[in-house]
Amino acid sequence: MDMNVYFISGMCVNCKVFDEIKLPEGYKKNYLEWYIPHENETLEEYTQNMAKGIDTSKPFVVVGYSMGAIIMQEMNKFLSPDKNVVISSMKAEDEIPRLFLLAKKIRFSDHFPKKWYAVNKRISNLFAQIVYKMTEQDVDKYVSYTSPEYMQWATSQIVNWTPSVECHNLHHIHGTKDQIFPYLQIRDVYTIEEGDHLMLLNKAEVVNKVLNDILLER
Repeated sequence: MDMNVYFISGMCVNCKVFDEIKLPEGYKKNYLEWYIPHENETLEEYTQNMAKGIDTSKPFVVVGYSMGAIIMQEMNKFLSPDKNVVISSMKAEDEIPRLFLLAKKIRFSDHFPKKWYAVNKRISNLFAQIVYKMTEQDVDKYVSYTSPEYMQWATSQIVNWTPSVECHNLHHIHGTKDQIFPYLQIRDVYTIEEGDHLMLLNKAEVVNKVLNDILLER
């Protein structure tokens, strides 16, 4: 067995959030990191560029966390992963959070000035501590992509995206306490009890076991 597993992280967050994931023998971990989008770059173009990091000459799996799952599903328009794994995100139109629907309706991303996306470190730390229970050390370690260009682009993409791709062999891991994508709206999932949006960090052992079971399932 020689299987590459490609991981795509959530908005603003680097792939160190996957460091505690231990794959079965024969599976190799690969990280696909975000980059600052070019001016007027579409989601399709961005996805194509990120996919250049995937070796399609051999079987592979893609794991997308939060916004990374959107990129993963978009990749299925032109790639055929052996398996697709969604973690803490959405995969169907009826799973879109109501807050996202409201933001799309009022065209939030169009009216919010780019300069307002410049993240003040103290504010971002406080938000992460209150919402995600992150320490300042965690913020420094995991939150890497906060430029106004990236923030405005990513916010617009995630708010305006509608799931439309039928992904082959799709699996979904979700926590019952997710603060971004409410569990009650999610269906057909591997449930992580008491798991929140950062369960990759605070429930890594449980997530790891479920992911390994998915990978080894025939």
